Amino acid sequence: MINHPFFTSPTTKRKGRTLRMTLAALCATALCSSLPACGTNNQASDETDTIRVAYLSTANYLTTLKDASWIDEAMAPYHVQFQGPFNPPTDAFQSVMAGASDTSSTGTGHFINLIAQNADWTAYAIEYYDGDSQGIVAAPDSGITSVADLAGKRIGIDTKGATGDYVVHAALDHAGLHYDDVETVELSQPDFQAAFTSGRIDALATYDQNLAAAIATPGAKLICDGSEYDSKNVSIHMVASSFANQHPDIVKKLYEALRRRSDEAAKDPQFIYDAYTTFGASDDIVNQVKQFDVPHIIPLDDEGRALLEAQAQQYVDFGFIDAKPDIAAHSLDCSE
Repeated sequence: MINHPFFTSPTTKRKGRTLRMTLAALCATALCSSLPACGTNNQASDETDTIRVAYLSTANYLTTLKDASWIDEAMAPYHVQFQGPFNPPTDAFQSVMAGASDTSSTGTGHFINLIAQNADWTAYAIEYYDGDSQGIVAAPDSGITSVADLAGKRIGIDTKGATGDYVVHAALDHAGLHYDDVETVELSQPDFQAAFTSGRIDALATYDQNLAAAIATPGAKLICDGSEYDSKNVSIHMVASSFANQHPDIVKKLYEALRRRSDEAAKDPQFIYDAYTTFGASDDIVNQVKQFDVPHIIPLDDEGRALLEAQAQQYVDFGFIDAKPDIAAHSLDCSE
C-alpha cells in the first residue's frame, strides 16, 4: 500500500519541511546543484551495521515495522533506524539518493520507471495484493456507471506514467477502449478531493487511501478496481543498490522482518488499520480500507521478477518507457 491520504497532518508537514531543509543544507555544503547529485547512494559505508528506513505516511509493512515490538531482536546482530514519515514519497527517495537513508517503498510501476532511467535502486521485497485497492471512482452526479461511460470524460490522475495513469490505461485496455477516448487531468494528491467533489473531474483513478476516500464520498461510485482488469501494479520495497551490494545480509534480515509482519497481518491485520488512523485517516476511510485485500510479502525470485517483467512490458506497450529495463540487475532475491 503506497500512498498518502487526501490530507496531510500538521505534524507530517512539519517533519517533511525540516527534512527537506536538512537535505538542502547537505547539498549546499557539498556545493551540489541538485539533491540526487549531492551525495549519491555510493556513500553507503562498507562498515555499517545499520539500515536506515525512509518510511512513508502509509500503512505498508515497511512503515509498520517501526511499531513491531520484536523488530530490534529480529534484526540482530544488525540495527534498523526509522526516519519519517515522508510525505510526499519523493522526499524519501531523495533522502536515499542523497545518502541520508538506505531504503524506502514505492509502487512496482514507479520502480520500473526509475530503473528504466538507470536509477540506482534494487528491489528486495514485493508487497503483493489482488489489486482491489486501486481503481477508478466516478464523481458524485457524474452519471458514470461503467467503464464504457468514461468515454469523453475527464479522469483525474497523479502524473503521466504514474499509478493513476497506469490504472486508466489498464482499465480502458481491458474494456476495449482507447486511452485517447478520455481526457486525463494531472492533479497533485492534496487536490484530489476538491477536484473530485467540485465537478472539475468526472472520475478519479487512484489507489490506497485516496481510493478509499473517493469511494467513501457520498454519491461516488466505484467503476472498476484492479482485481477486475488484472492489475500488475503492487507495492515494492527497494534499497540503494550500493547498500544492497555491500550489505546483502542486512537487507535479507529486513526482508525476513517484512515476511514476519506479513504473517502477522494474515492472522490479524488490525495494526494496518491502526496505522492509517495514526496518519489521520477518518473512520469512513479506514472502514473502506478494511474491505481491501490484505497484502503478503513475496521475494524477488524467478516468480517475483516475472511479475515485474510482465508489468515492464505493459509500460512499454502503454508508452511509459521505451524499453524494458534489466529487472534481474536491480533485484535481490532474499529467499536464497
